[in-house]
Amino acid sequence: GRDVPLAAVVGAWTAYDPDNPDQIVVRDLRMARAVAALLGGAALGLAGALMQVMTRNPLADPGILGINSGAAFGVVMGIWVLGLSAAGALVLPALVGAGITAVLVLVLGGGAGRDGPDPVRMVLVGAALSALFLSLTWALLILSRQSLDIYRYWVLGGFGQVDPSNLWAVMPLLLAGFGAAFVAAFMLNPLALGDDTARALGVRVGLARFISLVGTVLLCGTTVSLAGPIAFIGLIVPHLVRPFARGDVRRLAFGSVVLGAALAMTADVLGRLILPGQEIEAGAIMALIGGPALIVLVQRQREALV
Repeated sequence: GRDVPLAAVVGAWTAYDPDNPDQIVVRDLRMARAVAALLGGAALGLAGALMQVMTRNPLADPGILGINSGAAFGVVMGIWVLGLSAAGALVLPALVGAGITAVLVLVLGGGAGRDGPDPVRMVLVGAALSALFLSLTWALLILSRQSLDIYRYWVLGGFGQVDPSNLWAVMPLLLAGFGAAFVAAFMLNPLALGDDTARALGVRVGLARFISLVGTVLLCGTTVSLAGPIAFIGLIVPHLVRPFARGDVRRLAFGSVVLGAALAMTADVLGRLILPGQEIEAGAIMALIGGPALIVLVQRQREALV
């Protein structure tokens, strides 16, 4: 990355000079990257929290349930079939791919029934769909060198390629996703007592799950189209927040937004600092953190069942 003097950073906001290249970098590139990291991390953290509450599965997240893979397949289809390349243009195919996957996981996982989705079935269905979409994605990439060239930069997952135009293109859908997710969080709060109790309290469980699904698809689809598939944030963050949430889904949602944003920003900054003169994408940093964390979470779940 390019080193920018502190004076240029301050001047970019106090006395902006459009002819100063350092200030242009700060205003047009670094700020968009920072905002994208904060919003993307918050979106993935919130989506993971909703998925875990909705499926009653502490190991659920948009990546494990295949939603990110579905969005990635939609992006590749947009590149291969429609010739798209800009992040703003890839939003719609990413949302379509994420939405189709989410509906399939919910329906095949038993979510259409009165008792709601079966946690084990949803994880199995999500894993199967994830493998299917990954296979189809690579099959399409083999057929198109141009698609591969665009995809290989995108698939690592990171915020380095975000520019203001891409960020503004996805902002309305991202904000809509946050809105739907928080509405769902308030509706899903009584589900901690069980579906029957929630219904007795007047909660429309099916509607709550539908709004949660819409929010998750919007949050994941827009983030994946903007920054690529960044794994593990949606899995790890809710577990770190849960001890402070004390069973309150609303607290879990707000905490996941804050911690998800902080974790994504930290991963992005670490990727620029670990190797001087080189940059590691935030998705790779999160994989280094998330892999061991997933092993620890699985071990804890196994011990809890013994």
